[in-house]
Amino acid sequence: MKLSNKLLEVRENAGISRSQLSDLLFEKGFDVKPYTIGKWETGVSNPSVEAFLAICDICKVSDIQQTFGNKRSLRLYDISVSAGCGNYLNSSDYDVIDVDNTVPANADYAVRVVGDSMMPRFVDKQIIFVHEQPSLEDGEIGIFCLNNEAFLKKFDKGHLVSLNPKYPPIPVKDFDDFKIFGKVVG
Repeated sequence: MKLSNKLLEVRENAGISRSQLSDLLFEKGFDVKPYTIGKWETGVSNPSVEAFLAICDICKVSDIQQTFGNKRSLRLYDISVSAGCGNYLNSSDYDVIDVDNTVPANADYAVRVVGDSMMPRFVDKQIIFVHEQPSLEDGEIGIFCLNNEAFLKKFDKGHLVSLNPKYPPIPVKDFDDFKIFGKVVG
């Protein structure tokens, strides 16, 4: 969640209006008007570190890291439960997970690996992170839909290739219903 959204949430949870927060900040030595607080809460600008800490004190934020940490939420899909994948990313069949800044910033969603076809790099039940994009270069690993089945594979010269050699490549033919959901980024 963005800082602006968290500032709004913290203030509202404390039951304080923008005008009241402005007055309380003034008592702490900050001449901040309610419209400035509105700019902070909409992401137009950010408070100084000192004003931010004063807001945390006023709103009784006891754990700043937990409240304002670098966490964000991503959708987590389980491709094995996808009954057909035509609407895979538009489906409401997902969980929401919180991730930290160790997850690549360009990750748009997560997928739980099912099976051993991509071992040794990806193992069963591992969570991987995907950047949504409509095309891949040869050699890149992504999430695909081929004839209404979802796959985690390497894309290589018109084939979906498993990293585990016990699985043969799957050819993608001209008449196949084929869609690329995105590139694995972590």
